[in-house]
Amino acid sequence: MKNMLRRRRGPRVVDPRRRRRREPLSPDVGGQRLESRAKETDVVLHIGLHKTASSYIQGVLAACRDDLRSEGVLYPRTGIVDKGSTSTREGAGSGHGLLSRRGRHRVLQARLLGELEESVPTVLISSEEFSREGDTPTPEKLLDRFRPFRSVKVVVVLRRQDDWIESFYKQVVDQYGNFETRSFEEFLEQRGRHLFDFHTRFTPWRDLVGPENFHALSYDDLADGAAICRRLLEIAGVRGPLLDNLAKVSVPRYDSVRAIDTVGLRILNSHRLEDRDIRTGIARSIYDVAPAGDIELMTADLREQIQQMCRPINQRIEEDWFSEPVPGLRFEREPRASTKTPPTGLEMVDYVDKVIALCEEGLRATRPEAMWTGGGE
Repeated sequence: MKNMLRRRRGPRVVDPRRRRRREPLSPDVGGQRLESRAKETDVVLHIGLHKTASSYIQGVLAACRDDLRSEGVLYPRTGIVDKGSTSTREGAGSGHGLLSRRGRHRVLQARLLGELEESVPTVLISSEEFSREGDTPTPEKLLDRFRPFRSVKVVVVLRRQDDWIESFYKQVVDQYGNFETRSFEEFLEQRGRHLFDFHTRFTPWRDLVGPENFHALSYDDLADGAAICRRLLEIAGVRGPLLDNLAKVSVPRYDSVRAIDTVGLRILNSHRLEDRDIRTGIARSIYDVAPAGDIELMTADLREQIQQMCRPINQRIEEDWFSEPVPGLRFEREPRASTKTPPTGLEMVDYVDKVIALCEEGLRATRPEAMWTGGGE
């Protein structure tokens, strides 16, 4: 009977995609040849910070992938996060963010080894997710993922804390999954002190790779994203005309979250919509309905408090990690004067009403039986 059924159904057809999934996914894929090649290859690991032109840099590196290969640098495809339709803004990305997450690192390590080429002695990996606070594995565990390679250099881009924390807060409010609803002041009070201490946060990375393989760059003392990208590529060993043409590379524009947007996004987060697509669509609509003016998050008093707290930290960083002065990181340069024109009270009321209506609509789409009660609970 079994033979008859087999003949009647015809030969078994194997989906090629399924065949690929069944291939061995250990770091030994490719055998000793790949392992020995990794031992002759160095890794340059750009770990962030967030809000230091990382998305721009990753866009440039992706656009120059072939040119980098000819210069002896592999910017791998393994580990790249494709945000696609889940991003609330065009141009958003986090580079090789998959390599920073928990789980599946052996699979990704195997795929990364599979991309190695004999003529390319350096692998350049970039993701601000390596420096994320919270659920990210420890620096020891993250660096252990690159154990097959000959050496690892770590590059971190630091930014003066009074400017950085405002940009970082706006991104945290915008990101899907954390449902951040705290005001800027509450966020500073509860998380600021630890986040500000860059010396304590990144010393473990420096200790693990050694001072000679740890490179700190100052966002405030380099001209722009192209200048930061140039320094990163110089550390990776790139020389020649490619460095001079980085500013001409066209990458998708990435508009930062405005302070006014955080008002609407906090209302959205209070509804705790679990459906990613619905939440993303509403966030995009919130950007569209926001008034033209903007509000201030950072007051003069808050800025002075942050600077007083961080001056000794940044002075120590300059002494220990830099070979040249970094006055921007030390707050010696005045922040750019604000040109924000706040919306009127009526504009704010209208904006909040529109945001609430959008959130109610999203809540009904995900939980038709629910009635809005100031947070969807």
